[in-house]
Amino acid sequence: MDNTIPYDNKTFSDYRRSERQEMLIAAPLDLSFKKASTMSELAAKRPQSVRTGKIPLRTPADRFVTCSLWLSNNSLSSLDGFENLVRQVLDEPFHLSWLDISFNELATIGDDITKFPNLKICYLHGNNITDINDVVKLKKLQNLKSLTLHGNPIGHLPFYRGYVVHILPQLTSLDFSAVLSTERKKAAPAGFYKKVQDAT
Repeated sequence: MDNTIPYDNKTFSDYRRSERQEMLIAAPLDLSFKKASTMSELAAKRPQSVRTGKIPLRTPADRFVTCSLWLSNNSLSSLDGFENLVRQVLDEPFHLSWLDISFNELATIGDDITKFPNLKICYLHGNNITDINDVVKLKKLQNLKSLTLHGNPIGHLPFYRGYVVHILPQLTSLDFSAVLSTERKKAAPAGFYKKVQDAT
């Protein structure tokens, strides 16, 4: 059976196509709903297959062959130890391309996330991120195409979407909604350049 999606199939957005492509490469390593509050706790948990239908292949070194890591619906309050977790559980950590860390208790976007330049999809929605300038950290992820931040306090700011699009012009999807060319062409939100300067 051919599981590929035709390029001209408009049923799926660019975001959905890239998401499905990642799952066709290998099943995500799903450590969601583990009631973990730290990365070290997650490292000791067994992955689940309820949502994906299977667990990725495991190497003799007890690492998983996948580029996708799901850590959603835990109680993580920071990304401290994230880099160590990825290096511990993934066979090729540098190739991490899809991270789901939604519905946790993150107050900030930790620096560890920027250590994985091949990230293309990143779910950060449903957390407690309050500083819009935290988004500047993601500028280092030049391959990032799909990002979610809704459900955080920053999502209520009047200039939120325009700010994120200007900070990360490579995005094709923000909060599960396609980034339009007209959005890219709009003038930067008021105070934009000062905010960026203050954050860097």
